[in-house]
Amino acid sequence: MPCPPWCAVEHADAGPDRTHTAGLGPFGGPGQVVICYVQADENGTRYPVLGRLSYYVGGQRMVRDLDPTDAYDWGHVIAGLDIRSFTEFAEALGTAARVLDGGL
Repeated sequence: MPCPPWCAVEHADAGPDRTHTAGLGPFGGPGQVVICYVQADENGTRYPVLGRLSYYVGGQRMVRDLDPTDAYDWGHVIAGLDIRSFTEFAEALGTAARVLDGGL
């Protein structure tokens, strides 16, 4: 099987067992966001792509799995924002998180 088009690995062999990976980022700002993709081929079977989002909060690395549907939806939301709206959007998300957590 050929590599998926996003694979950034130079595979030493063309055997049936390979791991495809790619990374995007880090994207600037205090969070230093990085998105990684991994997909495995084992015995001629290609498994679904796994996505992982990593970022820093207060100096601590946080890692979250990326659900493809959520990533697609959030990609559309963020792509629709004007660059001047990012700070306002981030503040709104922070407020929503505090309200959902039971306080303000």
